[in-house]
Amino acid sequence: MIWVTWRQHRAVLLTSAFLLAAVAVPTLISGLAMHEQYRTDGIAACVTDPHARAGCAQLVEQFAAQYGEWGNRMVWVAFLPALIGAFVGAPLLAREFENGTWRFAFTQGVSRTRWLLTQLTLVGTAAAVLALACSLLFTWWRQPLDAMGSRMRTAAFTVSPGLVALTLFALALGVFAGVLLRRTVIAMGLTLATYLTVRITLEETLRPHYLSPLVRTDAPSVQKTSDTLPPTDWIVDEGLINSAGHRISDGEKRDILKQVYDGDTVREGGAALERYLTEHGLQHYTEYHPADRYTAMLGIEIALYLSLALALFAAAAHLVRRRTS
Repeated sequence: MIWVTWRQHRAVLLTSAFLLAAVAVPTLISGLAMHEQYRTDGIAACVTDPHARAGCAQLVEQFAAQYGEWGNRMVWVAFLPALIGAFVGAPLLAREFENGTWRFAFTQGVSRTRWLLTQLTLVGTAAAVLALACSLLFTWWRQPLDAMGSRMRTAAFTVSPGLVALTLFALALGVFAGVLLRRTVIAMGLTLATYLTVRITLEETLRPHYLSPLVRTDAPSVQKTSDTLPPTDWIVDEGLINSAGHRISDGEKRDILKQVYDGDTVREGGAALERYLTEHGLQHYTEYHPADRYTAMLGIEIALYLSLALALFAAAAHLVRRRTS
């Protein structure tokens, strides 16, 4: 059964290995050059010593400008699980049911459970290994950039070890859609749409609240917390708060800016706004996650995706065992 499964999927598996190798070579070359520049230009020493940051801020900014854009583009790695789910997971069983070959498999002395487990184990292991290899490669590449900014932001979080759990979720989603719909193309479309919906919801809505953010307030005319926090902390939100503790909405803030910056006060810049805030009992607030929460938040996201993957695999297995026609 294992040999048959390998023969069925070897083209996809070998193609994936080739693509990984093709991506790894330029990534390693550019990564070695970036790590070397990070050390030899003294940027590592600046980042490590908080007291030295002010003196070499321009050097750090130049380095970030040189490599930061490439680092941010790694957010597209999140489409790797989507492709695996749609082009590997969805056809995995949908094609069998669509073409009727599942009946032949069940007449060869192979139970449905063994047939399903063999398929999922081989393909799932290969997908997990591919995702882990990509995660290790790109996380290593990003190390200098992550030392200069929060690892909880999108690009860094995307290439974290959570990529493995995200890949297994996408694969399980594709398998379930294939068993449920029994039509390969439709299952692929449903997999992509559902994957993007779940991922964007978790990333944009839930991730900032896996743990309760810390909140600090600052009086007007005082340096704001967001300006003094370490760059490795993740600022979730910031704005204005009134004396009753209620946050000022974007619309209310626009109204305040209209009142402040009229006539000659526009020449005063930020001083006019700070004076207005003082007169009306308003303060700045900053909502953030400290850098040491990274591991806990990553663990929460991994647990969420693995739970969804197990539930979808179990649902697919249930449908396969009940399949009669």
